[in-house]
Amino acid sequence: MMQGAACGLRMVREVEGLILPRGCAGCDLPDTLLCPDCARLLTLPVFSDAPAFALGRALACGPYLGPVRRTLLAWKDHDDRALDRPLGCALSILTARLLAGGQLLSHLPGVANAPILVVPAPSSPRSLRRRGRAHLDPVAAAVAGTLTNLGLSAVVSHSLVMRGIRGKSVAAGGRSDRASRVSGSIAVRETASLAGYPILVVDDIITTGSTIRQCARALTRAGGFPLTALALAAAPQADSVT
Repeated sequence: MMQGAACGLRMVREVEGLILPRGCAGCDLPDTLLCPDCARLLTLPVFSDAPAFALGRALACGPYLGPVRRTLLAWKDHDDRALDRPLGCALSILTARLLAGGQLLSHLPGVANAPILVVPAPSSPRSLRRRGRAHLDPVAAAVAGTLTNLGLSAVVSHSLVMRGIRGKSVAAGGRSDRASRVSGSIAVRETASLAGYPILVVDDIITTGSTIRQCARALTRAGGFPLTALALAAAPQADSVT
């Protein structure tokens, strides 16, 4: 039933797209999906402290403000799936920059033939039902594809699940409320085998860092080796732009 409703909604939106001209998701500039100026805002890396990861920090494509915020809300909350490609491209650029800096390679564990696992941060069951899909899958695939194209072995792994979360993550109250909502709700799937594997966590928006921190802890307890987290945007009050 959920899949049928989601399919019907997609068809309606595709027909609307043929009839009504669309504008840039970030600024409404006519006849473009994401204009060059708004796309450029997703190439301004934001770094966040993330001591639970080997690199000690997480990276985002840009600050969660203005056009970036509007773009991600259109993608996440209004099912603008056409944005999968430009957002995946933004994460691919960030991944390539991470590799060019040399830090990722220097932190890879010495496990023979172990691919890098690209693990999407999990959504709550309620969010999955509402969206009709795991929205991070296409951008996680873009990260894995970039790593592969640059000579590393990488695969997307749906190793994490979220249980018992309430409400919408970005809309939740303050930092302490966000942390209490996420704490203990993220776990590794029982069927996942992570021992010794290097892992990149992929998320959409880093607000307080609670989600990626819980991801790292769950993966570490399962024997994995979380390297860092990559996100599309980060809330500027928690992070520094470099």
